[in-house]
Amino acid sequence: MRKLLTLTIAMLLIQASSKSQIKIHPPNQFSATVARVVENYQTNYGNIQGAALPSDDGRDVFQSTISLPGATQCVIYRFHSVEDTTASWQAILYSGEDFKEASRVYKNSFRQLKQAKFKEGLTQNSLQGEMVAPTESLRFTTSILRPTVESPIYKNFIAEVEMINTLDGWTVQLNLHSRKDDDKRYQ
Repeated sequence: MRKLLTLTIAMLLIQASSKSQIKIHPPNQFSATVARVVENYQTNYGNIQGAALPSDDGRDVFQSTISLPGATQCVIYRFHSVEDTTASWQAILYSGEDFKEASRVYKNSFRQLKQAKFKEGLTQNSLQGEMVAPTESLRFTTSILRPTVESPIYKNFIAEVEMINTLDGWTVQLNLHSRKDDDKRYQ
């Protein structure tokens, strides 16, 4: 009986010490949230469309029911177009005067976008693209990412991270929308 008790205690100690060596990292909330939004592109963002906001020229604006961590605003735009009825999802990630902070947010957002894994049916997909380095002398910088797996639903889908020099400083925004390639746009 004593051997059994000693063996049980030894096993519990080994199990407790092995668990403490395993590091469990929480999932990246930014990437996971982006993945949820990108998956909702399949329904033209209809499942995450919230309350109507004041419309502006040529488009209706709605609050998104999914908010990106750190974003000050997440909205869905529905354009008044007969040709293209796809909606656009936008998040404002930074707005301020500090170029270095805007640049940090821009670069970090791009890296986290590349980590997003989203599903289309049973297929897992991610985004790929090359980051364009921000420069203080440029009025805007844009990096574009596209799905790694070709599919009819995501054929024209792009994720854009933009850093824009405004009158008040810098704005970093994320746009998830449809856009035809430039060579096909004017055919």
